[in-house]
Amino acid sequence: MKTDTWKRLDEERDEFSIMFAEDVPSEEEVDAGSAEIGMPFPPDYRDFLLRYGGAMVGAYPIFGFREAEVMGKTSWSVVDMTKRFRSFAIEGTSGWIVFSEDHAGNPIGMDADGKVWIFDHDFGGIAELTADFEEYLRKRCLKVDE
Repeated sequence: MKTDTWKRLDEERDEFSIMFAEDVPSEEEVDAGSAEIGMPFPPDYRDFLLRYGGAMVGAYPIFGFREAEVMGKTSWSVVDMTKRFRSFAIEGTSGWIVFSEDHAGNPIGMDADGKVWIFDHDFGGIAELTADFEEYLRKRCLKVDE
């Protein structure tokens, strides 16, 4: 990720510490979670997990391996949330890492190429949101105009 993205995330964490997990997972834990989901984590998301564990960035949860204080007790694990949405047989999610959801409970995930998608139950379909995880963070969560 860009140095500017890390700087902005660090500033968010420093100012709003309850929005970020208190500790981080090991590389082995992240690799085991990736294997359990059956998809490799894109490098920028993997780095985010190792650096922050999980977080609320802006108004959106970023599921990970640790719970941030402000996240729901059952809605913070990337492994659990991916499995949950896949179990509902929601279009697209079988090939996604579900790393977030919108305010209506729609899953947001990354495909094998790292593209970020949303399934919107209101219109009953999927739509591409961004080209990758970093762009999602910058545009949707951090509200950075480029």
